[in-house]
Formats: sequence, C-alpha cells, structure tokens
Amino acid sequence: MTKNPTMADIDSNCSIQIRRILVPIDGSECSLNASRYAVKLAKNENAQLFCIHVLGAIPYGYYGSPNATDLYFKDIQEEARSWFKEIKDMARNEDIAEPNTEIMRDMKSIIESIIDYATRKSIDLIVIGTKGRTGLKRFLTGSVANGVVQHAHCSVMIVR
Repeated sequence: MTKNPTMADIDSNCSIQIRRILVPIDGSECSLNASRYAVKLAKNENAQLFCIHVLGAIPYGYYGSPNATDLYFKDIQEEARSWFKEIKDMARNEDIAEPNTEIMRDMKSIIESIIDYATRKSIDLIVIGTKGRTGLKRFLTGSVANGVVQHAHCSVMIVR
C-alpha cells in the first residue's frame, strides 16, 4: 500500500530556495505590478533581483530612415530606464539590494530572450505580468507570459 505524501513530508524532503528573481518589464500596468511582487519576494527570500526590458520589433512608421529607427530605440531606452528607476526606488524603500537592470535588443523573440537570460543568470523564479503593452488580447494570459511559462527552466509567477 502506497502512502500519499503530506505537506510535512514534502517540506522535509525538498528545500525550495529562491536566490535570483527575474522580472521582465515593458511598462504595462501588469509588468509594474509584477515588479512590486518581485521586490516583496526578493525581500522575503533575501534574493537578488534582476530586471530586464527586451526591445522588440520596431513599430510601423519608424522604418522611414535610419535616424527614425535610432530615435525610436533612444526613446524606448529612456522609457525603460524610468521603469527601472521606479523599481530601484521600490527596492530602496524595502531595504533590499539595488536590482541588476539590462536593456536587451531582441535578437530572436522576446520570449526566447527572456528565457535565455534566465538560463544564463541561473534565475530561480520569473515574475511576469499577464499582459503587456502590445494590446493583443489572449484568453487567459498574454502571448509572452504564456510562452515564458511553457518554456522556462524555472518556476514562473504570473501577476495581473
């Protein structure tokens, strides 16, 4: 007869350690909510926080000239820095170490960029918003969050 494990059995048999938390940011309300959760988790777990923004495809209308493309990337990088500043302020208010931040240029897809970064940095938990800024609607979660959940090597927490 096989005994079903209890929570006490599970707790004593495995140790879950969250040392590195990644939060991808795109400036949407959901991604900023995810950053709030990530900051609280980082404090509670004494974990290191990583924040990234992946520059996606250039929107229609910026293809006219190289200057327009450069201007677009400059503008979005400035915007990402302001999101990072907000997260750094949250971290400072919670007395945790300043998050590592990085703006990445999408070489593959946003999903692959997030997953590759998480793998390279040995991330234990990804905290991601349900829907991003693209405005595309999905039934339950956004396409990026859904792709990250399906392909990440680590646990993923989805935040509304």
